[in-house]
Amino acid sequence: MPAPILKKFILKNQIGMQVELCEFGARILSIKVPDKNGKLIETTLNHTSDDAIYSDDAYMGATVGRVSNRISGSKFVLDGIEYQLSMNDGANSLHGGEDGFSKRIWQTKGINAAGNSLLFSLRSQDGDQGFPGEVNAEVLFSLSEENELRLDFSATSLKPTPINFCNHAYFNMGENNINELELSIQADDYLPVDEESIPLGHFVAVAGSRFDLKQSTLLGPRLALGTFDHCYRATQAKMARLTSKKNGLSLELESDQMGIQFYSGNFLQRPQSALCLEAQGYPDAMNHEALEHNILRPSEKYKKYVIFRYKHT
Repeated sequence: MPAPILKKFILKNQIGMQVELCEFGARILSIKVPDKNGKLIETTLNHTSDDAIYSDDAYMGATVGRVSNRISGSKFVLDGIEYQLSMNDGANSLHGGEDGFSKRIWQTKGINAAGNSLLFSLRSQDGDQGFPGEVNAEVLFSLSEENELRLDFSATSLKPTPINFCNHAYFNMGENNINELELSIQADDYLPVDEESIPLGHFVAVAGSRFDLKQSTLLGPRLALGTFDHCYRATQAKMARLTSKKNGLSLELESDQMGIQFYSGNFLQRPQSALCLEAQGYPDAMNHEALEHNILRPSEKYKKYVIFRYKHT
């Protein structure tokens, strides 16, 4: 039986910015922003067909959960109970497991009357991918007249459970690859990882290393020293800025998350044709005493936001 035709939605503002979304994975399919001359620039890398979206293995533009990034050994202990999770990255669990939130059809009542916001919701049953507790999740996409796309993530749970949502859009700012882009990340340290990309559980200062991106840095020479798939500890809400001088556009990322994962698109069909800046909690945090983590309990509500703010340079 063929997969159903995807329902797609386009948010617009008066300036001409357009954001295309779809119900599968509550994902971003496109972010088009007018340049100084009014020409629309596609700033993200996207799949070109429904079939490609359904078979996506790069989490392209998707809402990722319950827990983004990796969980070592696909297990964790919470309140004295060990939970075994879905394994989909060797022995580890990646981005919520084999059938995580990025692979679900989210519910929506459609775009609001103003044409600038859309709410997606998802119910995740107790035991989903091995995680405890029934979770009700929402993500609200809102487009402002200042060319800001805001994502508001929220969730409640009937049992204690780890929660760490993120959006996994790939940005190229209208360029063919990321070599000519400039990136800054406001962080003094980052989490080093092992050969399976599992954090070692402690932070290392970026100073004097290729990981130092506190000043706007041309990516090509930095990538020649090594690829990136690492989480930084953000020092301020305005975590990162990505700039295309060719197209005269910059993207500022703001969030109340603790960290930001910089992934240089190493495993794309065309490696480094786009990059991810994933505002999120620390990866594998529940398995490292030194790392702060998010445990959602029945009396609480998980709430995090991310803003993608576009400006002309």
